[in-house]
Amino acid sequence: MGFFTKDADQDKWKNKYLKLFDEQQQFVIEESEKQALLCKTIIRLSLAASGFDAQLDAHLQNIRAHLEQGINNNILKQDLENFATVLGDINTISPQKHSLSTELLFNFLLRQYTSTPHQAALQALKIASESSDIVNHEQLFGTILAILNTDLSSTDPSKSITHTIDIKIVSNQLLRLLEAIDIPIVFNKQAQAVKHELMTVNDSTPFQAVLDKSINLLLKVKQHNQLERQDIDKFLTHITQQLTELGQTVHGASESAMESELMRNKLDSSVSAQMEALQISSSTATKLESLKEIINERLVCITLEIQDHTQKESIHRKKTQLQLEELTLKVKHMEAESNDLKVKLKQASDQALRDALTKLPNRLAYEDRLQNEFARWKRYHMPLSMIIWDIDLFKRVNDEFGHKYGDEVLKIISKKLSEHCRETDFVSRFGGEEFIMLLPNTDKQMAIRLANQLRYIIEQTDFNFNGKQSTPITISCGITEFIEDDSAETAFDRADNALYRAKQQGRNLCCDD
Repeated sequence: MGFFTKDADQDKWKNKYLKLFDEQQQFVIEESEKQALLCKTIIRLSLAASGFDAQLDAHLQNIRAHLEQGINNNILKQDLENFATVLGDINTISPQKHSLSTELLFNFLLRQYTSTPHQAALQALKIASESSDIVNHEQLFGTILAILNTDLSSTDPSKSITHTIDIKIVSNQLLRLLEAIDIPIVFNKQAQAVKHELMTVNDSTPFQAVLDKSINLLLKVKQHNQLERQDIDKFLTHITQQLTELGQTVHGASESAMESELMRNKLDSSVSAQMEALQISSSTATKLESLKEIINERLVCITLEIQDHTQKESIHRKKTQLQLEELTLKVKHMEAESNDLKVKLKQASDQALRDALTKLPNRLAYEDRLQNEFARWKRYHMPLSMIIWDIDLFKRVNDEFGHKYGDEVLKIISKKLSEHCRETDFVSRFGGEEFIMLLPNTDKQMAIRLANQLRYIIEQTDFNFNGKQSTPITISCGITEFIEDDSAETAFDRADNALYRAKQQGRNLCCDD
């Protein structure tokens, strides 16, 4: 009985046990913090990978939703397997599937129209239609009719292509196609040169050479887009592999935590049982010697169990520590990749939505902004106006002073339009020498006043470049305000018709619908 009156001996074993318990609790807390960091990193990485494909985005969203509620190995494993399956299906889809109808159409036309001019024009149009999804059927069929509705019955090879088809129509259609597709930055100079040749084509121009350059450019754009898609596929595959590896590491760390908790619970139960048995034995013992033997046996048993647990815990802790260190390195590596990817995606997004020459938003950015402003106008019924600008006699500027001078004119006018419009207004280069503006919370009368101010600023601008100075350069525009039952297309058509009237009435004018 005297054994239990000695507080020092009793506290010794109690303190050892509590110390082990505190260490285990601290280990669980550290592991929970690292799992939270892992969840955060995977969520960030999935956000960075979003936007490449709608099907993949849905699975990435599921992964984020589950991780926000904590790590569940079975759910996370299933999410990753679903993600990998969808990614594999996307990689095996034929890129020609959606253009099957146009493929059949061009195969038929190329078999029926076998003359050299027809073949060259149709091949160029086929490549252009395959290079971009945004070329609409009206443009496509209009160009086909322009090619086919010409007399090409002559088989005399000495005849020039300019004598058999209207090269102006074909050139204009090719120009519209080039303006419609997204030209990668690396091909900007080549594209500008091809567009310039198409704008200045005439009967004396070797049109076959111009067609060859156009086809060559479109082929390069197509190959570039295919390589970009391959890079995206590789990136998504890399993401899948990393997420799978992280899932496996998390699973291992989670199992280690569960095993450690079981060991601690087992020790807790065993020590409690030994102490309870010791108390019963001491309360029923009648002789001091037998009590001492019982106490010694129990203490030896408890000591051995604690030593065994400590040894196993040490081994287990080292193993878990290695796993967590490996996990930490992977998390740091993925965070670095994620940050790098965010920078690259922002740069790519800026490049995709900016006109390389003028630095204004491009047509793609305009389409995106128009969709937002149109939806806001439909919902809140606040006035919304549109202005289409066109530089007067720009072709003559290029012909007289050269393409570089024309580029400088475009840059100066872009800067003036951007600097002197309001902060809430949106101005973009629509294509060639055309610009377009969206004016939120602006009725037609306010838009007319702003347009005339900008027109006057351009008229007073000194276009001096390397000692070259042309006659005053002016700009005309068509103005409209969105009205009830309008669509983006009907409003654009009204502004375009108003611009046409401004040109017909002498240029350097702002006309409204």
